[in-house]
Amino acid sequence: MLIRPDLLTGIRGIDRAAGTVTVEAGTPLKRLNVALAREGLSLTNMGDIMEQTVAGATSTGTHGTGRDSASTSAQIRALELVTADSSLLTCSAEENAEVFAAARLGLGALGVVTAITFAVEPLFLLRAREEPMTFDRVTADFEALHAENEHFEFYWFPHTGNCNTKRNNRSAGPAAPPGRISGWVEDELLSNGAFQVACSVGRAVPAAIPAIARLSSRALSARTYTDIPYKVFTSPRRVRFMEMEYAVAREAAVEALREVKALVERSPLRVSFPVEVRTAPADDITLSTASGRDTAYIAVHLYRGTPYQAYFTAVERIMTAHGGRPHWGKVHTRDAAYLAEAYPRFAEFTAVRDRLDPQRLFTNGYLRRILGD
Repeated sequence: MLIRPDLLTGIRGIDRAAGTVTVEAGTPLKRLNVALAREGLSLTNMGDIMEQTVAGATSTGTHGTGRDSASTSAQIRALELVTADSSLLTCSAEENAEVFAAARLGLGALGVVTAITFAVEPLFLLRAREEPMTFDRVTADFEALHAENEHFEFYWFPHTGNCNTKRNNRSAGPAAPPGRISGWVEDELLSNGAFQVACSVGRAVPAAIPAIARLSSRALSARTYTDIPYKVFTSPRRVRFMEMEYAVAREAAVEALREVKALVERSPLRVSFPVEVRTAPADDITLSTASGRDTAYIAVHLYRGTPYQAYFTAVERIMTAHGGRPHWGKVHTRDAAYLAEAYPRFAEFTAVRDRLDPQRLFTNGYLRRILGD
């Protein structure tokens, strides 16, 4: 049974003195972002998709990219949880702290999240700088680019030596959002419409993918704009795809990515989607992919309807050799035996689960695979 809290929505309360907002668990991130902006507030960091509910996003470890600011789950200051015995449990660093350490990213295994209290701050501006860069340069300068920018990410186009980089940093203003026409051209016509066509052609004629990738990567141009956070962090994603993402220690990211590039170059694989690289600081959540270590994320994608198993299996082999941790809400094949080694606090999470749900009311095939019985 899938529980969808679609009607459990809206802001329950704002505490400006504490810098927090309490929101019902079924509230979509996009509605939360708009409502917060209307109140002159914002989350500190966010991922690039905002269709998820706040409970779904935090329970699976949704994240953006950040030098100092971490995932959506790491911005939780308290939460409300209905447990297997129907108790309503309030958790925070001061109250039920052991549960709080696990439930901020609970995978749905600890109970039903009904409300979340997030840390927020006064609305601010971000200056976004998007710029093409060669693969060799971005990998050689990766640590410097990470250190110099509050939020740095890049996309490598397989079958090419080209990347597109994005640097987001706070700005004193004034706001200078993309123009209506230029923004539509970049974000809708090129990033969605033209890319959809290119992916469809590539799926029908795989041999054409390298040429399409070279053409697409060369079509990129630099742009700079300044806007409120959710309009900079998030983007419309209308092209459907399969995705696998692994978190590795940040110092291993460049080597792992170079191995993925070598894999693509020596194999018959034809990859039409860019590979995305982001970062996060270490956090203290038991099953966070950034738990206890500064992290880099490497995400691979393939267009829907394209056989993905061979590519994902080969990339997963590289990532696990580097001690990678799979994104909980994306494709992977890892099980409890592997994950118990990858997460130093894995047993801490399962102990909380045993206490809150000994009869396994909240379980399914996926949870049995990744957490064990």
